[in-house]
Amino acid sequence: MPRSTSKRAVVKESPSQKKGKGRVASTSTAQTSSATRRFRGRGQLKMLPEMPLDILFEIFGRLDPPDVLRLARTTKDLRNVLMSRSARSIWKSAFLNDPDLPGLPEGLNEPQYANLAFSPHCNSCFTAGEHTILWAFQLRLCQKCMEERCVTPAYISYSHLDFSFDEWHKVSKKLPGKLMSENISLLRHAMSSAHRFLYSHEEAAEINEQLAKLKKGDPKKFDGFCDERRERVEGIQAHATQAQMAGPKRLARMQRMREEAQEKRRNAICERLRELGYADEVEFINDTRPEMLSEYSLVKSEIVLTDRVWDNMRPRLVELMQSVTEKMQRRKRKSLLKKRQRLFLSILQGFIQARPIDEVNPRAIDVCVLSHVKAMLEDDSMDAYTTEESFQALVDGLPRMFEEWRESKTLGLLALLPGHNKDDSDFLLRATTYFRCDGCSEPIAYPRILAHACLTELQHGHRNREDDVALLCTNLDSEPWNYDGKRVSYYPAAEASAKSVVRGCGLDVNMTTARDMNDVNPWLECLRCSHKAKGRAVFRWRKAILHDMYHAAAGQTYAWRLLSDAGAEAAEALQQKTFETCYNDLPEYVCIRCRHQCSFLQMRAHLRISHSIDNPEVEEDYVLRVDASMDQPPFPLMLPYSPPEVIELDEDEPAPKPLKYSGRSIVIDD
Repeated sequence: MPRSTSKRAVVKESPSQKKGKGRVASTSTAQTSSATRRFRGRGQLKMLPEMPLDILFEIFGRLDPPDVLRLARTTKDLRNVLMSRSARSIWKSAFLNDPDLPGLPEGLNEPQYANLAFSPHCNSCFTAGEHTILWAFQLRLCQKCMEERCVTPAYISYSHLDFSFDEWHKVSKKLPGKLMSENISLLRHAMSSAHRFLYSHEEAAEINEQLAKLKKGDPKKFDGFCDERRERVEGIQAHATQAQMAGPKRLARMQRMREEAQEKRRNAICERLRELGYADEVEFINDTRPEMLSEYSLVKSEIVLTDRVWDNMRPRLVELMQSVTEKMQRRKRKSLLKKRQRLFLSILQGFIQARPIDEVNPRAIDVCVLSHVKAMLEDDSMDAYTTEESFQALVDGLPRMFEEWRESKTLGLLALLPGHNKDDSDFLLRATTYFRCDGCSEPIAYPRILAHACLTELQHGHRNREDDVALLCTNLDSEPWNYDGKRVSYYPAAEASAKSVVRGCGLDVNMTTARDMNDVNPWLECLRCSHKAKGRAVFRWRKAILHDMYHAAAGQTYAWRLLSDAGAEAAEALQQKTFETCYNDLPEYVCIRCRHQCSFLQMRAHLRISHSIDNPEVEEDYVLRVDASMDQPPFPLMLPYSPPEVIELDEDEPAPKPLKYSGRSIVIDD
């Protein structure tokens, strides 16, 4: 309890204090205490000693031990007050405010205990810095003093040391004898930073000397001394363990107190912002980025919010809320567009499922950027187009929209062809017409080019934009087909190789279409790769084009030959055998029944499990997807080598005429 003002502190004055000006009067009464106790100091604490003692004791009793310790070291006057016996109640109250430290240890008073726990100075050399508190020895030492004070393991022997002989000779003089080594539990110990037990040489030598004397005398006294000493050491070590754990506990408690004070200040600021009309902004921050306020310099503080502090910070917080309002509106806009797109996509997917499986249709993003569809998605009203029924009016117009999209993109592709006008649309259907995209090296024919995935990949630029088109693209993670108009180009090298293959089939390169080639479905042999030991390399016509491009890149001319009927049957049998054993995990096939896409092996398992089809047939149960690669397995196919067939003609029988192209079919004249 605080000391009454009727009693005065009796402080023994030194000669220097008698001549000083900050001297404390020896006696006084309650009526004259406020007038006679005058301390002269400097700085912000100069008026503090002039207050009545009961008020000072009440104030100081609410402080923590480190605060009282620092306060006692500020001025001589305050030190005289706080280090007097009458001020013990202040120290006791301060330690009660720190629930982490254990009670007062044996041999220390309150100021000494506070100095041990909280002083920034070494107890030996008095230097400030990082120190180790040896609670069992009631010492705070730096690393240098710890080594000089001979605090080291006391039970080690020469065989356990990595010392030289000279070093061992110096250390052995300080080591205790055999009795102490056998009774190590009688010594206090502490833990070093290297997690080793530390013992005091002086204490070990003293206890060892006492044990040696008692060993020669009465054994009962020896055992009694050991039991008493061991019990005392156990108490000291238990207290030291509690004190060692107090530091982390105190740090955690102080952190919790700081966080609670910051949270209280933040809640008060949020309430004041709501009163200014920023309730939606505060809710938006709490839901999306709570750290925006928590980490803000004006908010992240432990000081209690007052009207004066609020008036000073309000202009900057209002400016922050205005920027949040803009972000909130953009976020709402993004959320609205995403919700409308999701509703529209559900309708669009249902419509596409009913279309033919080999039909090339625009992607969802291509439909969303159409003018009338985009206008519906970007409607400013928050209540418009919030259900699927709102978009049902577009369903009847989707076939026409799809057709117009295909026509528009077809005209764009025709513009890329050298020397062809927009009315020559049949040129796109030829087996020799190929394009390429800037992300692939493989030639792409029409209409696969309209469904090619690379041409709708979202570019990085869209993610940094905030306009509605960029938001529509980001929501679908794609962009309209060939959005910038620079990602598709004509592929003359593929055209040259395709003409080589078509000529090898004996067909007209200016009239043969890809459908014609599929109908003929020829097997061709590459004469450049024919080898008597390795065999003959044979290809279907699409893979033959890729193979011819390989030779053309090496500067070799074409040399293709159609296989005979027997060779075609052998190639077909080899393809069927190798195709069922090859592995390709690309999802190139589509189930006709449910539109599921997967690899060849997975497709057969899918049809067996999901549709109970054990022997699926291509074109009936599954097909290659429109954007499937030309380079399909198996690869390669090598037939055994055989010499070219020699056909003997009857002199009276006319020679067979070559293949001719007529319309959309291939006929052989008699």
